[in-house]
Formats: sequence, C-alpha cells, structure tokens
Amino acid sequence: MSAAPLASSDRARRQERAREQMRQRIADAAMQLFLDEGFERTSIRRIAEAIGYTPGAIYSYFGDKDDILFALHTEGFAKLRALLRTTDADALSPRERLVRVGELYLRFAFENPHYYELMFIMASTGKKIEEQGEWLVGLDTYDFLRGIVRDCIDSGVLPKGDLEAATFALWAPVHGLASLVIRGRCPMIPDDALPAIVAESYRWTIDAMTASQRSRPPARPGKRTHASGKKPKA
Repeated sequence: MSAAPLASSDRARRQERAREQMRQRIADAAMQLFLDEGFERTSIRRIAEAIGYTPGAIYSYFGDKDDILFALHTEGFAKLRALLRTTDADALSPRERLVRVGELYLRFAFENPHYYELMFIMASTGKKIEEQGEWLVGLDTYDFLRGIVRDCIDSGVLPKGDLEAATFALWAPVHGLASLVIRGRCPMIPDDALPAIVAESYRWTIDAMTASQRSRPPARPGKRTHASGKKPKA
C-alpha cells in the first residue's frame, strides 16, 4: 500500500477519534447541567455555553437534546453492565450470584439516579427506543440477568417454569424498589431507615421466590417403599 492511502486512513481515524472525544465532552457537560439544574431546564444553548461552543456546533454532533439524553442513557448501561460483570470473577453459587446482581443493580441506581432516570424512567429515551425499533444495550443487560435466572432454575434454586416469566418477575421488584426511592415515593419510611428496609425487602423477595425449593425435603438414600410404607418383598 502506498503512503497516500495510509495517510488518508490515519487522518480518518484521527478525525473520528476527535469527533468521539467532542461528543463525549458535550455529553459530560450535559450531564453536569442535568445534575445542577435538572433535565427540563437544560437546553442546547446552555450546553453550548458550558463548553464555549455555539448551539449550531452542538447540532453537528447531536440532532437534538433527546439525542444527547440517549447517548447518556447508553453510557449508563455500559456502566451498569460493567458493574454487574464483576460477579463473573467471583466463585459464587447461582443463588449467591442472583442475590449479588440485585444488590449491585440497586447500588448502581442509588449512586447514579440521573443515569437510572435516563435508562428506565424518562419518556424521551423510551420514544427514542421506539424510533430505533431496537434496544440493544437494554436487551444485552437483560440477557445477562436471564442467564443467571436460567442457571438458578437448572440448579434447582428457583422452581421450574417459563424462563421469560421468571426473569421478568425477578427484575420487576428490584426496578420497583429503585424507582420508588429515586422518585421520592417512600414518605412512609424514615430516611435513616430506608437503606436497611430496601436491602431487607430485596432479600425477602429472593427468599420468597426460592422458598418452595428450599422447603423440599432432601431425598434420602435407601430402598423405596410402597404407599403403605411397607418394604416390598424380596
């Protein structure tokens, strides 16, 4: 290959890298404004002012504010997936891994409420998903949970049944806990008691869902008997 195509390829890579860095700078500025002023008050003009650009320059990187929100939504999923993946390195049983993943999910939600809003609650990101016709980052994370639930069913931790129903049944209460706390819908619980109540609620949910399996008596070795209890004749 001659020098000219190589130089052109290097230049294209540098331009793409510079573009991605600029997109990240815009997204970071937007997130800081969201934290400081709220989603609704943050405008393209305010984001442009924060980085010393014109609004027109922002539009060369993002179509509108919803595009920036969706980029941050995707970034949030990357962070959540990386956190959940830390369980891969631990020698955990299927049940221990299920418990740990839920605890990490809640930790992420409470430490990153603005990301969580963008990922699971805000209507604008939901509309963007509908426009795209796919939700790869969300489905990828959900598939990670599905794999853990499958292991729990196969190992007898969870009762046998439809995998999709079981996965959704396990995600829904954890999402509910996170959403209620983030949206401030827990006035019935004192603030200082809330973290412990949330943690105990999650553990109670797992215990309830696995109770039928834990209560089953272990099979005892030995000869089988008839229903009458008498041993069969030799």
